[in-house]
Amino acid sequence: MPATARPDDAAYRDATRQARAADQKVRQALAGRTDVSPEILFFLAADTAAAVRQQIAGNPTTPGRADLLLASDAEADVRSRLLEKLIERIPPNDAKVDGPLETLTLQVLTALAGDRSPAIRRMLAAAMKDLEHAPYGVVKTLARDEQDAVAEPILRHSPQLTDDDLVEIVDGEAASGRVGAIARRPTVSHRVADAIAHTDDVEAIGHLLANDSAQIREQTLDHILAHAPAHASWHRPLVYRPSLPGSAIRTLASFVAASLVEVLQRRDDLDGETADAVADVVRSRIESDGGSAEAANPAGGDGGGAERARALHGRGGLTEDALDEAIFAGDRAFVTAGLAALSGVAEPVVEQILNAQSARGAVAIVWKSGLSMRLSIKVQLQIARIPPRAVVNARSGVQYPMTEKEMVWQLEFFGAQC
Repeated sequence: MPATARPDDAAYRDATRQARAADQKVRQALAGRTDVSPEILFFLAADTAAAVRQQIAGNPTTPGRADLLLASDAEADVRSRLLEKLIERIPPNDAKVDGPLETLTLQVLTALAGDRSPAIRRMLAAAMKDLEHAPYGVVKTLARDEQDAVAEPILRHSPQLTDDDLVEIVDGEAASGRVGAIARRPTVSHRVADAIAHTDDVEAIGHLLANDSAQIREQTLDHILAHAPAHASWHRPLVYRPSLPGSAIRTLASFVAASLVEVLQRRDDLDGETADAVADVVRSRIESDGGSAEAANPAGGDGGGAERARALHGRGGLTEDALDEAIFAGDRAFVTAGLAALSGVAEPVVEQILNAQSARGAVAIVWKSGLSMRLSIKVQLQIARIPPRAVVNARSGVQYPMTEKEMVWQLEFFGAQC
């Protein structure tokens, strides 16, 4: 750091005059210099011009007590510039740290963690979410912020949060998005997974099941399986979870869609006894259902599903629930004919869309049928057989992600008359 001038220096006296100059540009230029005495910088931290205070906030030689003053500045731009400077002082993850941040820097960061501007707090959370040396108290404050956009990045990523912290947040009836953020952490311990599994948060439990690094005990998995038949969104991540015990595989085979049973039967960790048990479950399901369309005709034959869908539509009973049940049963013919009847698109065109494994086309035909985006995800995965990574997901959890014009284009591409 350059040596600052002493009070008896001409340079010091000149800087003092500049600090009191009527011309804002003079004061602003002085505020950006790194060879000015701390007391002059502190004086400028209370300048009437926000542009001057912003220069002081970004000046690396500004004394800590001036930074503390600026942390409560009326202008968000000043506080934002101050935060940018202080973030640079937090050691990177590969640095060896001898001690904590200096007291005044820590006090300023603590103040900014409670800033009245959500944008400031979001900036701080984004900067700290991955840092191993972030101040623990500041991280805890951000993790409990009233704004999801502040809390969720910290909850999902911060290595500073302990299992005690995470379980306390989950058990405290946190909002769904926050529990979901915890469920998607790079590592989720048995204890945290237990807490998430015992919530009523369907979406968060789905994220937990899809997180291959989550440590889920067999007892916890049994608890989830007991509730899984009612939650179709859990079925695919359950089927694809690594290292499933044989008992879990047999349970899954009793209620997931036929297409997912096929996935279970192809698992690498399937021992002979479990494979035989799954085959028995499949035979039992076929017999109890009188032979489902997909089970009886794995190549995609009708098996009466199309006629039933058309008849149901004629009676006004072709509802989303009816299609949902057909998807669950793997009755592709019913779903194809049902979508055609509801959308007014010819059945061969619907069949072409589904055979093409076009995720966007599948979404468009479900939309044209007046059905939910939730159902379109099931159609993509279980009827069109689209790989999970290629699935078109909902916007904001439930909304269709494409515009009406884009939907129509997708349908017309396959020859539909819209």
